[in-house]
Amino acid sequence: MKISNIFLRNFLIIKKSNVELSSGLTTVTGETGSGKSLFVSAMKALRGERITRSLLGKWGKSGEICAEIALEAGDDELRKLLSSNDIEPENEHLLVRRVFGDKNSVYLNDTPVSSAFLASLLGNAIEIGSQFENRELFKKDYRMKIVDLKAENFELLTEYKEIFHKIQALRKTIEELKAKDDISKRDYLEYQINEIEKIETYENEEAELLSKIKFAENRVKIVKYSSDFINSLSSALDFVNSADSAASDLAELDDIGDIPARISAAAIELDDIAKTSASLFSKYDEPIDNIEEIQTKFDKLSSLFMKHGVTTSADLLKKLDTLNEELFEMNKIPRKTEEAEKELAAMLKKGEKLAEDLRKKRLKAVKPLEENILKYLLKFGMKGVRFSILLNKLEDLNETGLDEAVFEINTIGTDKMFDITSLSGGELSRLLLAVKLIDDEEGKVILFDEIDSSIGGETAREAALEMKKNSQKNQIVVITHFPQTASLANTHIVVRKSVGEGEVETEISILEKDGRVKELARMMGKSDSADFLAAAEKMISEN
Repeated sequence: MKISNIFLRNFLIIKKSNVELSSGLTTVTGETGSGKSLFVSAMKALRGERITRSLLGKWGKSGEICAEIALEAGDDELRKLLSSNDIEPENEHLLVRRVFGDKNSVYLNDTPVSSAFLASLLGNAIEIGSQFENRELFKKDYRMKIVDLKAENFELLTEYKEIFHKIQALRKTIEELKAKDDISKRDYLEYQINEIEKIETYENEEAELLSKIKFAENRVKIVKYSSDFINSLSSALDFVNSADSAASDLAELDDIGDIPARISAAAIELDDIAKTSASLFSKYDEPIDNIEEIQTKFDKLSSLFMKHGVTTSADLLKKLDTLNEELFEMNKIPRKTEEAEKELAAMLKKGEKLAEDLRKKRLKAVKPLEENILKYLLKFGMKGVRFSILLNKLEDLNETGLDEAVFEINTIGTDKMFDITSLSGGELSRLLLAVKLIDDEEGKVILFDEIDSSIGGETAREAALEMKKNSQKNQIVVITHFPQTASLANTHIVVRKSVGEGEVETEISILEKDGRVKELARMMGKSDSADFLAAAEKMISEN
C-alpha cells in the first residue's frame, strides 16, 4: 500500500492543508519548530493510535485527518480485513478519515469503524522510526518480531498464537473453577438445604400457623363469647317461638296481615343460625395441646424467612430450589476442572511442539539477520562493530513461543558483548534504521523522524542512500535536517511557519527544482549564498 495524499484540517497549527505523496523517497524539511513533527502525529492517528484534543487547532471545535490509500498487489491481508467488515475499496483506493474534538470518529470509505479496527488494519502497515522512539528496540516483542520476519514465521506464529490464546483461556477457566470450588461454601449450601428441608414446610403454612397461634392466645375469650352467643341465641329463639304461637292464635281471631308468616320465618332463620353456630363453635370445645410445637415451628419459619430474605413458605421453597441448583452446579466443578486440565495438557503439548518449530526456524534465521544488520551498521560508520542476536529459551510458553530475543553489541573493540541499552542515542538510531531497512516485507509506509540527526556527514548520506534504495519496495517518508538526505528525495516537502494578523499557522508545500535548491542551501547555512546554491544544485543533479 501507499498513501496518495494526506488532508489535514484544524490540526495543531495547520488550518487546512492537502499534501500529495508519491512513491519512493519523500523528505520533509523546514526550520526547527515549523511543525514537521505533525507528520508523526498524523501517521500515528492513521495507524489507529489514540487521538486527543491536544491535536485540535484553534479554527473550530473539531479537527480532521484524512488519507487516501492506494492498495497494491501484495495487500491481500488488508483486503481480507476490509471484506470481513463489509468494506470494499473503490477502484483499489481506501479513504481513511478521523474526526476528533468533542467527539472522535473513524471512517473507512464513509463506513464508521472503531479505532481498534483501524489499528488492526494499518498498525503494521505504517511504521515509525525515530531517534525519540528507538526504545522500541528495548521491547521484547519488537525484537522477536524482527527475528520472525526474517524466519518467515507468519503462518506458524499465527497458528501458535491461536493455541496460546486457548491455553490462556483454559488457565483462566481453571483458575475461576478452582476459586468457585470452595469446600466451606459447599458445606454451607448443604447445611442451608438440610435446614429448609428439615422443617418440611408447604405453601401457606405460615398463615395457618399464625391463625392457630392467634386462636390459642384468645381461646378463653373466644369460648366465653361463643357461649354467651349461643345462650343469647337460645333465649331469643324461645321468645320468638312464643311470639310465633301468640301470633298464630291472634290471626285466628283477627286479620293481622303477614306478621305471623314473618315471625315464623324469623324463628326458622334463628333456628338455622343456632344449629350452624353449634357446629362451628364445637371446635372451641377441644383445647390445642401442641400450641408450643406450633409456636416453635412458626418461629423457625420466621427465622428462615429473615435469613433468606423471603416472606412466605412458597418463597422459601423457591429459595430451596435455587440452593439445590447452586449445589448441583458446584458439585460439577471438580469434573469440569478435570476436563479443562486435560484439555490444557493437550493444548500445552501442541503449543510446545509449535514453539519448538518456531525456535528451529528462528535459529536458522538469526545468523543471516545478524549479518544483514551488521552490514548496515558498518555502512553507517560504526567501524569495528560486532552485533549478535541471542535466542534465550524460556521455561514457560509466552505470546511468541519459548524464546526471548536479546540484541547484543560491541562498539569498542573488546571481546565482551553488551546489551543495546549501552548504546548512545546516535548509535541506537543507526541500529533502529538498520533494523527497519532489513525488513523483507514490501508495501509498507515507513516514516523516519530525524533518525539521521545523530549521524551526520558521509554516514548520513550512506543512510539516506539505503533509505532511497528501500523506497523502491516501501513508501519512505523522512523528516530531516540534512541536505544530504533531502537531495535524494523523489518528493521534497517543506514546512513553513507563518505569522499573520496575530495568528501562527503552518503551511505545507511540495517543492519544485528551484525551490529545492533554495531549501537545500538554507539547510547548509544560507539560502541566498551563491556557493551554497551552487552546491545544492550539484547535489540534486548528481542524484
